[in-house]
Amino acid sequence: MIKREKIELVKKQKMIAGIDIGEERHCVQFIDNYGEAKGKAKKISNDREGFKRIEEMINGFSGVDHNILFSMEPSGDYWKPLAYYLKDKGYKVVIVNPFHTKQMKELLDNTQSKNDIKDAYLIADLCKQSKFFQPTLSEGVYAELRELNLAWRRTNKSLMQSKNYVNNFLSKYFPEYKRCFSDIYGKSSIYCLEHFPLPEDIRRLGIKRLNRILKRVSRGKYKREKIERLYEKAKESIGIKEGSKTAKGHLKEIIKDIKVLKERKERIKGEMGNYLEKTGYKEYLLSIPGVGVTIGSLFLGEVGEISKYRNSSQIEKLAGLNLVENSSGKRESGLEISRRGRDLLRYAGYMAATNGIAKNPEIKELYRYKMKWIKNPKENKMKVITSIAAKMLRIMFSVCKNKQYYKREEITKGWQRGEEYRGRVRPVNLHKAIYENR
Repeated sequence: MIKREKIELVKKQKMIAGIDIGEERHCVQFIDNYGEAKGKAKKISNDREGFKRIEEMINGFSGVDHNILFSMEPSGDYWKPLAYYLKDKGYKVVIVNPFHTKQMKELLDNTQSKNDIKDAYLIADLCKQSKFFQPTLSEGVYAELRELNLAWRRTNKSLMQSKNYVNNFLSKYFPEYKRCFSDIYGKSSIYCLEHFPLPEDIRRLGIKRLNRILKRVSRGKYKREKIERLYEKAKESIGIKEGSKTAKGHLKEIIKDIKVLKERKERIKGEMGNYLEKTGYKEYLLSIPGVGVTIGSLFLGEVGEISKYRNSSQIEKLAGLNLVENSSGKRESGLEISRRGRDLLRYAGYMAATNGIAKNPEIKELYRYKMKWIKNPKENKMKVITSIAAKMLRIMFSVCKNKQYYKREEITKGWQRGEEYRGRVRPVNLHKAIYENR
């Protein structure tokens, strides 16, 4: 929603309500278009009885009907039940950035005091000034994808924590172990970690028995040379022994957790695929090399219905990948991303970027092209990946918005034109070089 549309929306309303959200109680303040408070602020409970009190308050105003704009701070998830309730009743609901409310509190009465009544008025006043945002209230299949995204993130975070414990365990008790397996979380390695994780456990088994067990577990894929190397490393290990008995018992529980979390992650991915199919955008998203079911689900679950957006710049801003500058006088800070947005959508962009650099020929070439323009590739590599993350989000938005498959020529035509002038024109600003042709 652009500034003009916000102003027009506020003009159409006869009254504005500011709601300071709490876990158990909300504070509601109504103001008119002149900023004058209409009645006293009232506190309501976060349940149906409290929500009905808002309607009773509205009925006390004459000639208002549904011409009321409700504004609130998005505090955690406490605001969502009320937001969906008001939306179902036909009211317009917008959100105000809590940071803006905090910055405005001293402008109201020149004091740093803070309370629910003051905050409720400030929220309404900011809304009157068109300092609000349209909330992304997911519905239907997009709400299901959103919840799956959150479940995927929780599962992935738990899985990473469990893997970190395994890495720490091996660093202390069997540092040489990692050199014997290409993937320490593969089937053979997980079996070893569960049954004989310590060097003395392997020495106790003996080479013949160890060979027989690993051949059976890996179905002959784990070669004898590697098994012999594992045994030799166990004989010469420099791992400590203090506390190993307790750590081994805890490791067994962690390995069980890793198995459960892996299965859960696969199940969530399967559900993501099913709901992604229902959106009608799955085939377009998966036509992009480097974008799979997980990335597609993260993208649509965070963005919601594509038709609500006009252009890809809105998607970048939603992800917090929009560029900001902090310069004054002779001081120039350059450009950086705002990081104010949905972090899970930003993460989806990064995943798509790293996958695209590895699997997508056009994105790989674009990455190399951008790296040529900068003087210190190692220091600024992450900035290049960030610019490609924004590029991938725009590509995903474009294929969904236009309902068309990935087209290679659409990706390369912009920056390949710039290659013709390379050598004659070189950007003087590092950030311009990195983010050009985004």
